[in-house]
Amino acid sequence: MEQVTKVRSQLKREQWKSIITECRKSGMTVKDWCKANGIVEQTYYRNLKRLREELLGNLPAAVDKHEKPTVFKKLEVHTPVPNTQAAVVIRLVGATVEINEGTSQQTIQAVLLALQSVC
Repeated sequence: MEQVTKVRSQLKREQWKSIITECRKSGMTVKDWCKANGIVEQTYYRNLKRLREELLGNLPAAVDKHEKPTVFKKLEVHTPVPNTQAAVVIRLVGATVEINEGTSQQTIQAVLLALQSVC
């Protein structure tokens, strides 16, 4: 009997995935689409929530509590940099980033992406 219940639940999930996809592709608001298709709006949202929770439950944990925090290493500059003041200074709690005039766009993008992943 448990097997039948599992199959029935799986079929219902697949049906609701299809219904939600149809609604999103329609370009209509959920309210209008549900009304046009004879679906109670609260039922739509309840099933959407269930599917989202199920997907979230299947994702690996984003943060491992035993994982060590990210540690940054000071980079050594091998090319001489003229003694000029930085064109851009970004101050964060515990860190300061200075970008000198003439820094390549690629380097600036890499630094900003690294900051974005940390902040």
